[in-house]
Amino acid sequence: MSFTDQVRRARLWPWSKNVTYHKTAIFRRINQYNPLAHHDALEFPDGQKVLLTFLEEGQHATVLQLPAAAVAKRASVRRSV
Repeated sequence: MSFTDQVRRARLWPWSKNVTYHKTAIFRRINQYNPLAHHDALEFPDGQKVLLTFLEEGQHATVLQLPAAAVAKRASVRRSV
């Protein structure tokens, strides 16, 4: 994903920053072992992961590429099982 500006997130602690100094991120699924946790996050180039629920509203992003190859691989694995 590519954001038009630096990504803003909710400030979790008074000493934490609310701006990530990157404009690109990769969509990730995290905490999949925990059914009670949020799973959708963004991973930034420095390795920092931010849950989508903590992003501030009103930000604009563009999807740069969809994982078409990953979907095709999963489909072929399902057929062979």
